[in-house]
Amino acid sequence: MKFNIYFFRQSLLITVCIYATVLAFSSCKQKQNPDSNSISRDTSATNQAITELNQKIQSDPGNAALYHQRAQLYFNNQEFPKSLEDIQKAVSLDSTQAPYHMLLADLQFAANKTLLAKESFEKVLMLDPKNKVANMKLAEIYFYVKQYKKSIEYIDGVLREDRHDAKAYFMKGMNFKEMGDTNNAVSSFQTCIEQDQDYYPAFMQLGILMHARHNPLAVQYYTGAIRINPESEEAFYGRGLYYQDHDQLDKAIQDYTTISQINPQNKQAYFNLGYIHYTYLKVYDQAIKHYNKAIETDPAYAEAYYNRGLCYEALGNVAPAKADYMKALQLRPGYELAEHGMRRVQL
Repeated sequence: MKFNIYFFRQSLLITVCIYATVLAFSSCKQKQNPDSNSISRDTSATNQAITELNQKIQSDPGNAALYHQRAQLYFNNQEFPKSLEDIQKAVSLDSTQAPYHMLLADLQFAANKTLLAKESFEKVLMLDPKNKVANMKLAEIYFYVKQYKKSIEYIDGVLREDRHDAKAYFMKGMNFKEMGDTNNAVSSFQTCIEQDQDYYPAFMQLGILMHARHNPLAVQYYTGAIRINPESEEAFYGRGLYYQDHDQLDKAIQDYTTISQINPQNKQAYFNLGYIHYTYLKVYDQAIKHYNKAIETDPAYAEAYYNRGLCYEALGNVAPAKADYMKALQLRPGYELAEHGMRRVQL
């Protein structure tokens, strides 16, 4: 049964790391969605401004600033091809303006033209060496391509200008983590939350790192993430798994149950509830109910069929146990644990 706990612990770490990495490149603050009326007003105002710029450009076609202004409006309006055409025109007319290269880099980055974006951000820094945004963007690019020391160099450029930048400390922590330097990763993530006590990804990363060390501070950090996002499935899952790993089963059950209430489609929560009731509590009927829910959520969930088969086998119900082992093997040919189960019930 260790396979299943390992599988879901790895699933948690992968999910959280991806999530946290994505958040590293965006604001972790929640933004309210504007209502449809405000969107309509903003669009109307933007279109009016573009119309006015069209007339100005027609009268003064060599004015780079006008193309930049229109490019920014197109960018805000998500009309990216038009924005790119205008900003390239602006740069061709005047290549000495850092904001022009910045907008060009943003468009290239959004189009996944990473090498071109890198070159444009470097031009920004040639013109404006203290530009925080360009330094951070280059740090992100080097992080993506796994050049972690180079990424940290650009992050340090951000911190030289603003030693309170929470995102910079978070990104530094991610680089250290990927380099295997967990001590410096922890230090950077802790500094991040000192600067911003609502930086959710840093709390999650600290929870994961402390969890791996079997340090009870993991609970504190997962709880901090839950404070920021009370419906965070991964934070409840991480805390529940820590409780499960450290024999605090009532608390683990409570966290997994909360996940199932937040998201009735979360199969991992049902699976772990089943696992606790089967492995630790020996309440096989209750475990079967949880595995039933996991299978309802994902009818192709081979591990849940296998574990439900174990419950039936423990109760002496050979026929349904055999059916579950067989189903697990159909879903995952060569599933060794299910093969062993089949041999046991056929004896």
